[in-house]
Amino acid sequence: MNSAQLALLAALCGLVVVLAGLIAVREWRGHVVDPAKPASRRASRIRAAKASLPEAWQRRWRALVTTVGITVLAVWAWTGWPVHGVLAGAAVLGFPFLLNPGTAAEQRIERLEAIGQWLNGLAGIHTAGISLVQTIRTSARNAPAPIAANVRALDERLRSGMDSKEAFALFADELGDGVVDHVALLFQSHVANMGPGLSSALEALAVTVHQQAADARDIESDRAKIRKSSRIVSIVICIVFVGCMLNEAWSAWYQSPAGQLALAILGGLFVWTLAWLRRAAATKPDPRLLNPLTPAEPATATGGTR
Repeated sequence: MNSAQLALLAALCGLVVVLAGLIAVREWRGHVVDPAKPASRRASRIRAAKASLPEAWQRRWRALVTTVGITVLAVWAWTGWPVHGVLAGAAVLGFPFLLNPGTAAEQRIERLEAIGQWLNGLAGIHTAGISLVQTIRTSARNAPAPIAANVRALDERLRSGMDSKEAFALFADELGDGVVDHVALLFQSHVANMGPGLSSALEALAVTVHQQAADARDIESDRAKIRKSSRIVSIVICIVFVGCMLNEAWSAWYQSPAGQLALAILGGLFVWTLAWLRRAAATKPDPRLLNPLTPAEPATATGGTR
């Protein structure tokens, strides 16, 4: 590489470092989220990634992001090559996801059980003769833990004056599960028609949700074996890769511009393979019945059915 190309590479690397630093500082300081507004696509993906980890790792998310930034800079400075640093940072970031491949499925089952419990609670409260909106607001104080934040956000939207149908659509969009869409559609239908029998409908839907949670738990007991095998294979491959990089005879060729490009491609393929294995072993939510809301637009409608 000539001096101009090296200067361009240095400028790009410097930009990456600055952006990584800004992201790390933002994650460390945190930011206030307005529950009345839908999250952006990027924020939704980050939130979904964090939510797929156990609570202990979720609490350490800022520290994890900071550690990733430090690792990238430290390995880059030690080896003198940026791709080594980026792959090391990716390994640190992916470590908790590699150790906990079944967390998302377990959390979904817990959410389904919580939704069934919440629906039973709504049915009990609604018998007092208050409206559905008032029933939901009353339930927000004692909502089951797995969906407590979502129910509180729904309560905040209803209190802020947002149309109830739009608030229900956002509630379903946040949880992103066809089962929750059934709940949102029931709420929207009742708000539109104000018909009788809501308590009975809530109880019947709660029974269905509990049954789906029980079926999902049976499936997960079989999938756990696949996840265990994929986790062991992934850890072994990571150990072999690190050993190769520490061996000067094997890694010398990668300490060149062409080697960096090849290493970036191989590393990207490896990450994609791990992500594919994780998706293959994951339990997917039920298909959505409502069209997902676009982040750029407010919830202007209840969403069409697919």
